Amino acid sequence: MASRNPVRDTTLPPSGMGPTGLAPSGLGERLFEVLGSVRFLMRASGVAFIVVVNAMIGYGVWQRHAEAVHGAERSTRNLARILEEQAVRTVFSVDLLLSDLVTVLDTHPQARTMAAPSVNALLRNRRDAIGPISGLIVVDEQGRVLHHSADSSPPAFDLTNRPYFAAHRDEGASDGGLHIGAPVPSMAFPGTYVIPMSRRWSHPDGRFAGVVVAMINPLRLGAGFEGLRLGLEGTVTLALADGTVLIHRPWDEGHRRLATLGDWPEVDAALRTRDAATLDTVLPTDGRPSIASVRRVADYPFTVAATLPKAEALGEWKRDSAVWIAMGLAMSMVIALLTWYVERQQSRREQDQNRLERASRRIRGILESMVDAVVTIDSRGIIETFNPAAERMFGYAEAEVVGQSVNILLPEGFRAGHDRSMAEYRPNAGSRIIGNDREVLALRRDGGTFPINLAVSALRLGGPDGEGGPDESGPEEKGAPRRVFVGVIRDVTKRRQQEAELLASKSQAEMANRAKSEFLANMSHELRTPLNAIIGFSEILDSEFFGKLNDRQKSCAKDIHDSGKHLLDIVNAVLDMSKIEAGRYELSEEVIDPCEAVAQCLTMVRDRAADNGVDLRNGVSGGLPAIWVDRRAFKQVLLNLLSNAVKFTPVGGSVTLAARVEEDGALVLSVADTGIGIPREFMDHLFQPFRQADNSASRQFEGTGLGLSISKNFMELHGGSLTCASTLGAGTTMTLRLPAERVMKPEDTATRIAAVLV
Repeated sequence: MASRNPVRDTTLPPSGMGPTGLAPSGLGERLFEVLGSVRFLMRASGVAFIVVVNAMIGYGVWQRHAEAVHGAERSTRNLARILEEQAVRTVFSVDLLLSDLVTVLDTHPQARTMAAPSVNALLRNRRDAIGPISGLIVVDEQGRVLHHSADSSPPAFDLTNRPYFAAHRDEGASDGGLHIGAPVPSMAFPGTYVIPMSRRWSHPDGRFAGVVVAMINPLRLGAGFEGLRLGLEGTVTLALADGTVLIHRPWDEGHRRLATLGDWPEVDAALRTRDAATLDTVLPTDGRPSIASVRRVADYPFTVAATLPKAEALGEWKRDSAVWIAMGLAMSMVIALLTWYVERQQSRREQDQNRLERASRRIRGILESMVDAVVTIDSRGIIETFNPAAERMFGYAEAEVVGQSVNILLPEGFRAGHDRSMAEYRPNAGSRIIGNDREVLALRRDGGTFPINLAVSALRLGGPDGEGGPDESGPEEKGAPRRVFVGVIRDVTKRRQQEAELLASKSQAEMANRAKSEFLANMSHELRTPLNAIIGFSEILDSEFFGKLNDRQKSCAKDIHDSGKHLLDIVNAVLDMSKIEAGRYELSEEVIDPCEAVAQCLTMVRDRAADNGVDLRNGVSGGLPAIWVDRRAFKQVLLNLLSNAVKFTPVGGSVTLAARVEEDGALVLSVADTGIGIPREFMDHLFQPFRQADNSASRQFEGTGLGLSISKNFMELHGGSLTCASTLGAGTTMTLRLPAERVMKPEDTATRIAAVLV
């Protein structure tokens, strides 16, 4: 293949070459190479497939659209014919009824007698025979109502101005047949409209004698038309020949009502030239695009129209089209993804060759630059690679050891065991060598041995994908992937020396710590005897047993007593700490009442709190369960916490001691103060011995820094804990927690006491 980044030639192109420096034949070859490449063919095939699939789907969608439109047109035409038939049938029935009624009236003796009961009954019977008729009226030549089916005594209406009366009166002696008029307000039923259909009533000599009128209820007539509508939103229309709309269903279509076909331009224009038509139109009532079929009724002056909105006619087509378009898009995406994937795979294959060469050089460079020695051997133990670090470590050149057995790097006593491990190795069967670090002895070229850290891993080379990977295959067979073992070796001679030095240092530190603890314990015992004597004699002097003392002498005796007491407390604390560190502190456990211990501790610090102006509060109520603890250690923890709280709380502050039993049965006591708080940076060192937040020579608060450390150790000896929460300048809360097994239940108290007494 041609280089993707050819070197730019800055010289002028030779004669016969284009301005780009490429000969025409070179351009053709390049174009042929691009068009003939596998990648281009893959892309072209994918694009062609996508175009063909979408073209077929588009053609199918277009075909279905045409079928849906033709089906809607066919349906509206059929509906228009049905409407025509129903209109003709209804009007024919009314016409026949009126003709028959005129014949009966010609022979009825009371026909011209106003409000004759027999004629009224006749009209009612004939009215009920045809559902759409709401009333039958007989009008004389003067325009007066003689008979009305709805009223046995009809009012004297003047109907001379009614078109259905005037039309027959002006016909002369001839019978003009059935007359159908536009809807008019009903006089019998105010607020309603009726469609009048009338016939002439003549005297025997042919003179005009009046009219017989059938009042058609549009609602009843329209009810039959309503059931014939197409779909949910189709409309049906019945109009006179002059365009006057008699029925348009549905009635309620907003604020616009269709009064005449003249308001429907497309239909009006079509009916001027044809008797039947199917066309695309817009409904004048709501402006919806629709398909309409209109027909003129052959025997009567009617026009019928049926419509179906395009949105409803094409609804199923739209749903199907959406599905097909979605399928087309999905197939296009799938084809595009497959094309991209196949092209990407091909690109990867083309890149693998270059990558393999670069990877080989890179791996070789890594091996040569590694500080640790790396040695690879095959399944027979023959050395295949030997990096420079291995050359420096073992004293061999790579050319001297490649092809030799790895046993030349092992002392004589380890060779048999190594050969046995190689022969018994099975993948996935577990191995104490593969995948584990271990320390063994190695052999240099000069015959000297030295300790090494060896990590061995197994690899397969030439797997099904052409690459190596972790060894998970079975035993090697003919034609199976080749297995190699990689050993990473590090000389640990210096580390061994450092470990020996660390162990020696650790032993010396432990011995020094033990000597310190023993020294402190011995010194504490030596100091206790004279301190107790000093404290005792100062108490005798203060009691004036040997004679009366003046105020100055009493003050000196009190100072001696307080100083000795303070020094004794320090000695006791140091002794306790030394016992704890030496692991020789033993708890003297017994059942005690925590409320009693709390009260005693509060009494011991109350005077000091009063002297410092601190309000000491006891928030421990009665009813706490008994606990199994070392009385002295427990009280010492409480005293340390209370003393610290009083010491670090300024005048006007408060110290509160509270207690509760948690859900898990543990007993929790807290000492909260409103003191100066503890700096955040000191919280990590709070419980370390001899550590204080203020270690300067001019510090304000005295103390050894052992109280909290001893308290924490005492709580841990009881299986509990001591924690601290503090805000600088706001106060501190120390919380001690005894586990549930230290909290006595009523049935356990007697058992524990009995066990101690026995």
